Amino acid sequence: MSAAFDLGQYAEEVGAFAELAESFVDATSALRLSEVARELQGFVAAGNPVIDWQTRQNIVFRHSNLYDGPGKHHRDTSLELGFECRFERPARTKKKCKVWNIGRVATHLTLKKEERRLSCHFDYKNAGQWGPQIHFQVKETEENGFLPIPRIASLSFLPTDCADLGLAELHPEAWRKLQSSGAMSHHTAIVRAAQEQRSLVYLADIAKQWNDDKKATRICMLQDYTSNVRSLPDRHGREARL
Repeated sequence: MSAAFDLGQYAEEVGAFAELAESFVDATSALRLSEVARELQGFVAAGNPVIDWQTRQNIVFRHSNLYDGPGKHHRDTSLELGFECRFERPARTKKKCKVWNIGRVATHLTLKKEERRLSCHFDYKNAGQWGPQIHFQVKETEENGFLPIPRIASLSFLPTDCADLGLAELHPEAWRKLQSSGAMSHHTAIVRAAQEQRSLVYLADIAKQWNDDKKATRICMLQDYTSNVRSLPDRHGREARL
């Protein structure tokens, strides 16, 4: 269930995403995105056996009112990003190796519109959970009675991927225009290639499990999909090697 992951390569991806998204960060969070990028790079360089990488304050992205459809305007809505990630170095791994196992990843998105807010998160499933290996769900709370279901299968779970998804929804024209403008082509290429390589591995694993099971319906299987992926590739397609 837990996959080996080249955290050194991902730290570079986080740095590239921070540069790409810089103009979309609210003034109140101007330094926060770059700070979490530098923090992860420092953790990787230190080579500790366990890395707990998380936000102490949410990263706030600037508001938008043009997210529904062409010509449709709404009240200003903002996006906040928070995450809790734990990476664990496999036993007997050399300190200079930049590969860790994914212990836990939970990425939280909060949408705020005036006094209203909606919180949701993307999980990388652990041994104590049901649902798809990578899934999206609305935040469960005791006060408002939300349930921990449905868990919707997703390809997004890392903070950069979820922030990309959020910006693509909240700023559908401006975010895509920035990516295609050429000014940020290097940073866009790093993020794009890494997302593609990770996604292809999970899609291939789902297809194999579907082909191996001739009885269950495919949607039902997906709702309890547990990955057989043991190692995620980097943006060059190379599997993480211990």
